[in-house]
Amino acid sequence: MALNVGQDFKQRWLDAPDAVRQAFIDDLHRICDVLHPESDTQKWVAYDQQQQQQSEQKIEQAYVERKAQLIEEARIRRQQELERSLQEKRDEQAAYARQLQQDEQRQFNEQAQTLALIRRSLDNEIQTYTARYHKNPVNGTVSFDKTRLAISDHEILSELESVKLRLELEAESLIEQAVTVFRARLHSAAQEEIAFILKNSSLSEDKKQS
Repeated sequence: MALNVGQDFKQRWLDAPDAVRQAFIDDLHRICDVLHPESDTQKWVAYDQQQQQQSEQKIEQAYVERKAQLIEEARIRRQQELERSLQEKRDEQAAYARQLQQDEQRQFNEQAQTLALIRRSLDNEIQTYTARYHKNPVNGTVSFDKTRLAISDHEILSELESVKLRLELEAESLIEQAVTVFRARLHSAAQEEIAFILKNSSLSEDKKQS
């Protein structure tokens, strides 16, 4: 007699819980016992019914526990996946924050370099303006105060405004002087023109009288 255990028996047997496999083994042992010639069939049937009930309870309990175990394992996997996802997001946020910090530092360095160039340019312009409108020392030496090299933006703007105002005042003074000289020359030319006209007119009258 061939024992039909169905398809994929090995895989199903390996996937079954230990309690289920043990219940099947116990059933097989009871079947083997009834095959002995000295076995009492009636007693075996009553005993088998009792053992089958217990086996069914054991199998049902085993699958309940197995299901609970699978659910717990799935929950743990989901929890681990969630933790990995959260950690990846934290890593991405940290990388993004580091990138922003690097960009801000780069922009700050570029702005600092630009301000340094502007400051040097303004210093050169101030020195050029001051050298143009102030007399150089007789001995030709210039003493620089190192403490004045660190000039704040406010001081630079104030100095430029002062230079601008001084230039505007000097320009207005030069314009007024030029206007005064022009008026004087114009007045002198007008006087000369009037004298010339009067002189010529008197000469013409003398000629008429003679």
